[in-house]
Amino acid sequence: MPYKPLRFIHTSDVHLDSTGSKGEVEGFRNPAEYAFAQVVDAVTQSDCDLFLIVGDLFDSARIKDHDFDFVRTQISKVNCPVILIPGNHDVHDDTSLWRKFDPTELGPHVYPIMSHEGDLLDFPELGATVWGRAMDEHSPTYEPLFGIPEHEHETWFIGLAHGQVVQKRVSSSSSQITHREIEHSGFDYLALGHIHVWDTFEFGDVTACYSGSPVEAFASSHGGYYAHVELDPERGVNISKNKLNAKVEHPQVTHGVFF
Repeated sequence: MPYKPLRFIHTSDVHLDSTGSKGEVEGFRNPAEYAFAQVVDAVTQSDCDLFLIVGDLFDSARIKDHDFDFVRTQISKVNCPVILIPGNHDVHDDTSLWRKFDPTELGPHVYPIMSHEGDLLDFPELGATVWGRAMDEHSPTYEPLFGIPEHEHETWFIGLAHGQVVQKRVSSSSSQITHREIEHSGFDYLALGHIHVWDTFEFGDVTACYSGSPVEAFASSHGGYYAHVELDPERGVNISKNKLNAKVEHPQVTHGVFF
């Protein structure tokens, strides 16, 4: 059992791309830049141990140098490890933007998971282990939770996965994550991306959460949130649903999870 609390912020589906700008917001080129900068501010102003970006940070492979430079500038403000995985919009294939822009150039504190087989990251000083798998193709054959290694739970075990949570896999849907896969994953917390609205799940001992897109315009009134998570040896998994550019009220507690 991990011996100390772990705190982190989880976001996904920012879809940065200034070529598809919808107009300047507060000095930023578009609402996506404005939203991502707010999430970064939340990380820098909180006592965070990690910052998780769970796919679709960028909207396509067409991004320009200034889009990548914007992310590098923002992430340089963060003083904790940053972990990111590709999603279906910034998929890591032969024409990937990640082959044009080296994610390691975002900073020495950034840990990009670009392996199609999955990567396991250990942070012994935090008492945390993180696993994720890079998407090579958004198709029914891609299984975001395939290949999770065994974990003895001497540290917190956190997963990152970009895909659609379903009760049962069907042939017509891409990047599916089944309830059973989540239940048997061994994770303490599964950070999800792909769905733009907030949602949480509990399967067995595993708590999973879609933070939704931080860009409200991408999910009507249901968007514009990020997840602030605390894993505590005594209290378990606690998630606060934080609205960007708005005061966060005290969350309610349901089954040990804050909403």
